[in-house]
Amino acid sequence: MADLTRREVWGDRPPELTQAILDDADVDRARPWPQTLLSDYARYWRDGVRTAYEDPAGELRRRTSTAVLAAALTADQAYVDAAADGLMLLCEQTTWCWAAHESFATARSEVVGDPDEPYLDLGAAETAEILAWADLVLGPALDERVPGLRRRMRRETRHRVTQPFRTDRRWHWLGLDGRLHNWNPWIHGHVLAVALFLEDDPQVQLEVTDLVVDGLSRYLDAMPADGGCDEGYAYWWNGPARLALALDLLDRVTDGAFAPWSCTPLAEMVRYPQRVALGDGWYVNVADGSARPDPNQPWHVLHRWARYHQDAEAMAQAAAAHRDLPIAPAAGLGRAVLGLTDDTWWNAGKADLPLPKSTWLPDVQLFVARDNGGLTLAIKGGHNDENHNHNDVGSFIVALDSTPVLIDLGQPTYTALSFSDRRYEQWVVQSGWHNVPVISGHEQQPGPEHRATDLVVRENSLALDLTHACPEAPRCRRVATVADGAITIADEWEGSAAEHFVIAGTPISHDAGRLTINTLGGGCAELTWNADLGAGHLEERAVDDALLERVWGPTVHRLVVDCPGKSFRLTVRRGERP
Repeated sequence: MADLTRREVWGDRPPELTQAILDDADVDRARPWPQTLLSDYARYWRDGVRTAYEDPAGELRRRTSTAVLAAALTADQAYVDAAADGLMLLCEQTTWCWAAHESFATARSEVVGDPDEPYLDLGAAETAEILAWADLVLGPALDERVPGLRRRMRRETRHRVTQPFRTDRRWHWLGLDGRLHNWNPWIHGHVLAVALFLEDDPQVQLEVTDLVVDGLSRYLDAMPADGGCDEGYAYWWNGPARLALALDLLDRVTDGAFAPWSCTPLAEMVRYPQRVALGDGWYVNVADGSARPDPNQPWHVLHRWARYHQDAEAMAQAAAAHRDLPIAPAAGLGRAVLGLTDDTWWNAGKADLPLPKSTWLPDVQLFVARDNGGLTLAIKGGHNDENHNHNDVGSFIVALDSTPVLIDLGQPTYTALSFSDRRYEQWVVQSGWHNVPVISGHEQQPGPEHRATDLVVRENSLALDLTHACPEAPRCRRVATVADGAITIADEWEGSAAEHFVIAGTPISHDAGRLTINTLGGGCAELTWNADLGAGHLEERAVDDALLERVWGPTVHRLVVDCPGKSFRLTVRRGERP
């Protein structure tokens, strides 16, 4: 890491790394800066909309980060001035906290953040991170062009981040109550950058660093030994990958003396993205995750983490995206700086994506298995009190040639409902819109007591008891198997049942015991079941959410088969178009 005066570091970056950043910076300079308005902030309380404020706030952070990188890459004073404008706009915001997290204002029955009572959330941490890394990279240029800005940046981060972090231990994301999630490493990592790059008092710097190490240790201790992530692949980048970046920074500033990489279960955690990859940009998605997340992730973080463990397959997965995607300032300025200066990453050769034949993660109870004919099965156990929980114990995904056809819908656009006591009014988190049976008319309910038990794992199958997950069910058991070019789901229960299957793609043939689907990937999948049960009911539902529509298109379908008996068997194969 070095400031922009080190032209041997910044001036020799290959054009394929820099051109997209410079192009974006030039486009940005021709447009007005985004505004963050109180009326948009207040919409969270008025009508539950978060994006009206969070989108322009995120664009202001992205644009500032892009200008910082353009200034570093070129040492051009026009880019330095643009970066300074963005940094000053960030400093002048009344609050860095996102409205959905502003509990201090809510407690006052207000919608305006109080500058004298800052709330340290993801928004505050993300903003402070930009100021910290911008100071590291542009310090000399800012002193020359806009003297006084760096002092202002220090004052704002000290008041809004460093001081609240040091003096208030009530922040829920510290995990002092034992509940750990992605906020912990995400915020701790940014606070660490602020302490290292913006704090001038060595004693405060040491105090904050000690608190960060303590917090990261708490998160690491809570991680499952299998390396799984109950928040899913999309949040892996903002949980474990944030942890890895913070550990990497500690490793660098201590010149290797900190040496965190031997801690368990880091060697397993680095393998999670590979284990849940379906191929062609699709992933096994659980909880609030997208089945087709933004491919432009900071793959250099994964590659560097894998290098520490000499994990060839994890490095190969990162290298599979090598040079195809530009550095993304929106993913974090610190990530972008480290990615641009990681010569080992950029000199690595392109690799093919390795996909394991079978994976079982016992702690998070996730099973993924593939056959040689292009079918992939993923099925989860777990419980209904997971982070970003959906009521989905026993739900499964089937993909054909990497593309999901029996699906988990994933994350909708977040609103005021998303993390409230009304969360389960959202259709996409209800068990009726997951691939699980509804026993005696009752869907699954939230809570840790609703869980899978008595799991039996083999190389190509998972059996699990769903009795505790299904209200009013004296007994319910599911066995999922992939073998001989087919995936079978075999259920047994007591009581009546209706089987639910959520489908992406276009149904092209439907009759008793059979449904044929054109997948989103251009393949053809055939679902079969006992024809005596009839055709079932196939319904179409409009996808009325932008995030979901981007993945699944304007509609999805749900097949519901009523089962008067005590068992049901579904088979999924590669089909032939009629």
